[in-house]
Amino acid sequence: MAFFDWLRRLIEPKPQRENIPQPVAPQRRHQPIPAPAEPVAPSQPAVTPPVLTDHAITLKPAHQPQPEPTATLVIRLVDEHNRPLQPALILTGSLNHPVHCRFPEIPGYALSRIHGFTQDFISTYGLTTAIYRRLLGKPIIAYLVDFDSGRLLALPQIHRGALSTTYALTPPVVNGYHIFQAQGPQRGKFSTCVQRVVYFYRLDSWETVQHVHQYVFLQADHLVYDEPNGTAYGYQFPADSLWRLFMIITLTDGSVWFNLGGNQWLTATDTARRDHQLAHPALAQKRSWHPKDFARIGSVDYVPGASVSIYTEPYGETAGQLEHGEPLDIRGRIIDDQQLIWYQIGPEAYINARYVRLAPVETI
Repeated sequence: MAFFDWLRRLIEPKPQRENIPQPVAPQRRHQPIPAPAEPVAPSQPAVTPPVLTDHAITLKPAHQPQPEPTATLVIRLVDEHNRPLQPALILTGSLNHPVHCRFPEIPGYALSRIHGFTQDFISTYGLTTAIYRRLLGKPIIAYLVDFDSGRLLALPQIHRGALSTTYALTPPVVNGYHIFQAQGPQRGKFSTCVQRVVYFYRLDSWETVQHVHQYVFLQADHLVYDEPNGTAYGYQFPADSLWRLFMIITLTDGSVWFNLGGNQWLTATDTARRDHQLAHPALAQKRSWHPKDFARIGSVDYVPGASVSIYTEPYGETAGQLEHGEPLDIRGRIIDDQQLIWYQIGPEAYINARYVRLAPVETI
């Protein structure tokens, strides 16, 4: 039977339904929930995280504080010629915030001035220049002294310069004198210690000077002068008197003068030098010279048209004159206790090396 009922529903057409309104269920009225008598505050507010429906959407919290911009200050450390002394200082901070900096101490320099420095970072990039000046070194004092009398020829000269800078001194020109010797550092660097240079001069008219321990016998009355070829005092030393000798000076004109102590001078004419054994038993005998071999060729280097004296021995008697430019055949050399050089040009012929020009040595 069930089979036939199913077949009948399949063959017979379906009856059309009429629009019959459906019954509507009555709506419930919501009753208000009475509030509690005393509201209780939660211990922590509940925060509901936002639900992201689209992964491309990003939510930003409101009123997020922005970081302050970073500022940079470069401090150059230079000298007065804008040459760097040390690597530059690089300081960083925040705009409108104070700059904390201590300028370094540089040995030998002192901070002189600052360009472009501010107490606060006022821009994202700033440049400051710290200029240092070099400290002065201790002075170098130069003295100009007469070598033979010890007299100061001029006021001391004071040389100053920056610390550690180099200096080079030259002997000052003194009228009537030529430089004879120099003591002290003439070249070097200014340091933290005072340095001294002494220039010794000798009169241009003094060709040779010999310090002796001898006596002189006066064979005639002699005038006494204040210096060689100087001014006479107006009194005389009598003949047949014996006097102590301290120096023997030979001038460029060939004249010989004796120093009797202090500023007392007399000519060597009409005199005889001797060793007074009774007055000075330990007096040394006449000095003997031993020249060393020195084979060279040279010429007289004096003044054109003038002649220079030669001697029987260093500081000895005059042996003659040689004109400027005359050739010399040098046989030996002597360096005395004053570091003066004498050339032997004959058996009893010596000339001061100051008036000799050596010929260049030929090299193969």
